[in-house]
Amino acid sequence: MKLVLAVLLLFSSYSFADSCTSISNSDQRAYCEARQSGVSCTRISDSDLRAQCSAETSGSSCTLISDSDQRAYCDAKQNGMSCTAIGNSDLRAQCSAETSGSSCTLISDSDQRAYCDAKQNGTSCTAISNSDLRAQCSALKR
Repeated sequence: MKLVLAVLLLFSSYSFADSCTSISNSDQRAYCEARQSGVSCTRISDSDLRAQCSAETSGSSCTLISDSDQRAYCDAKQNGMSCTAIGNSDLRAQCSAETSGSSCTLISDSDQRAYCDAKQNGTSCTAISNSDLRAQCSALKR
C-alpha cells in the first residue's frame, strides 16, 4: 500500500517516530519514519517503495519506480502530471483525490477509501481494518 500524502501537524520527531513503530511491515515502517522523521529511505528493501520514498523526501526522480502505475502516481504528485495514466482504478481515484480534490468515494477498497477520507477530510482512522494501514493513517494525523 504505497499511498501517500501527509497531513502533517508539527509535533516532535519522537512522536512521529513513535507513531510508526506499530507498523508491522518493516518496509512500510521505514517509509513512515522517513516521511515523518526525515530518516533515510535506504533501509527500505522494496526498490519501488524506496524510490517512491526518495522522490517524496528528497525530490529524487520518479523514473526509478519500475511499477508503471506507481511511477505515474508519483509523477502526478511530484510533477503535476495527470492521474489518467494509472491503470489501477483505486490508485487512480486516490491520485485524483490527492492531486485535484476529487472525492474518495470512487475508491472501491474500503480500507483505502477510509484512509483517503482520513487524509482528505480529517475523519478517524478507526474504520480501517488493516492494522498497518490504520497505524500509517494515525501517524499521518499526528
